Amino acid sequence: MPEMNFEGTATWKGGTECSLSVKGKELVTVSPPPMFGGKEGYCVPEDIFAAALASCINTLFMLIANNSQLGLKSLKTKANVTMNIEGMEKLIFTNVHFMMDVGLQIDNERERKKATTVYGMAQKICPIRQSWGEAVPISFELNFK
Repeated sequence: MPEMNFEGTATWKGGTECSLSVKGKELVTVSPPPMFGGKEGYCVPEDIFAAALASCINTLFMLIANNSQLGLKSLKTKANVTMNIEGMEKLIFTNVHFMMDVGLQIDNERERKKATTVYGMAQKICPIRQSWGEAVPISFELNFK
């Protein structure tokens, strides 16, 4: 399969704020956390990173569910990313936890089992897990709504 390339742009707006855009479309203005001199009330870049990770696992689940003929009513994933701060010279991600809420069109034991299998497949092929390996613990939680 060919290599894929993704691109986003951060443009400094002044102070500590940057405008984030993808394919020429402005998405949001971010600022670092207040503890690093950023302004209160803005998303921080790590929030956007967490949302992108949640979107990634959501998309994987959705694609595998479609191929598995699993009928979805709703799908929502939250990613909680933990960072260890050892000063400005060392900022490292230490944990990622995904919490997925799945609503099934037919909510029975058989479909829940299928959804659990689909979730396991999504975890296995998650590009973050495959890229980071075990260096950063990644955990998953599946809930039915």
